[in-house]
Amino acid sequence: MQFLQHPQRLFILWLFFPLFGLAQSKESWIDLPPSQWPTIGLINEVQYKNGDRYIDPSFRYAGTGFLINTGTDTLAATAKHILWVAKNKQSLGVSINAHLQQWTMRPKGNTQDLAIMDQLLNEDPNEKLEGAGSSITERDWIVFSVKKSSPKLYPLKPRFTPVQAGEKVFIISCPYNDSTTQIHPGIVVRKYGLDIFIDRDPKANMGGSSGSPVIDANGHLIGIISASTVDNLTGKPVVVAISSEYLAGVLNKKPDLNQPKADYGVTLLKIAQEKGAKAAIRQYKTWIKDPQNYYQYNLWSTNRNGLRETGVKLFELNRVPEAVDILAFNAKINPSFYQNHNLLAKAQLQAGDKKAAIKSYQLSTLKYTDKANNEAFKALEAIKK
Repeated sequence: MQFLQHPQRLFILWLFFPLFGLAQSKESWIDLPPSQWPTIGLINEVQYKNGDRYIDPSFRYAGTGFLINTGTDTLAATAKHILWVAKNKQSLGVSINAHLQQWTMRPKGNTQDLAIMDQLLNEDPNEKLEGAGSSITERDWIVFSVKKSSPKLYPLKPRFTPVQAGEKVFIISCPYNDSTTQIHPGIVVRKYGLDIFIDRDPKANMGGSSGSPVIDANGHLIGIISASTVDNLTGKPVVVAISSEYLAGVLNKKPDLNQPKADYGVTLLKIAQEKGAKAAIRQYKTWIKDPQNYYQYNLWSTNRNGLRETGVKLFELNRVPEAVDILAFNAKINPSFYQNHNLLAKAQLQAGDKKAAIKSYQLSTLKYTDKANNEAFKALEAIKK
């Protein structure tokens, strides 16, 4: 997945796709009211040959999709994890071509203007779809060739130049609980490798928005919606888009495109055991200084935290002082998640530092105020007794 490890790849992209270089022109419709924009956001309707369709009959369609104008062809895309919903139960990997009866995309409320998928271009039966070891959300694109498409559906032009913090963007989605396509404005907060953090209205209805295109202020495709999470630095809710850099890898037929990121927690634990916690922390600080390392390691993840995992394993190995050091550093740089403070408090209690543990538990109660589900409240009462 590290297709930006070599800067010359961007130059190669401009050779193959001159339409999308630095001089990429602004779309004429982008300055119109959103109600006058062309038809971009589509819903996925899927049927497999064996009768499988969706994981649950309550689903009427599977997330959002869209079309892509490569300059020479029309393709289609949606989020890879849509295959969790539009599921062929016989397939354990990202492999559907032999099993698919029909995959169509169409506007919500419109059954006439269809795009009919042909082949999944980035099919990979060795890429584990779900369960332990699955990492498909790290590269959450599936890209189809298109057999037939209505001329009323608008394919987006992709942009492959770097996305910057502060850019204005738009998310075009088909939420399950809305009768029409929705357009949500947002602002790029930061970028971690392929992951783009976007600040948008937290009250906006986003269920069913997986696979939605993210376009920039010029109307060009920069990413695809993958998840929602909490910004580890600010504690504010954000949505996560996977950059069009992955799409570039598909178009260039990059080898090893679906290689998972390395688990940096494994390396940190080894360093901590051999050289101590402070050496492990220094290594982590070295990694995050280089933006390219976010392509190689899961330094940020919606469901993994190698620092926290390292601290917990050290605690289980009864290496309590090193566990306290690692967990304290993790709580400092990832302060928004209450469990980071709870784990640190447990280690501090085991180390005999009751005063520090009380402070950590108190921070946890500020981050998550639900007394029934945050163990910090009961822990504080037990300490007082």
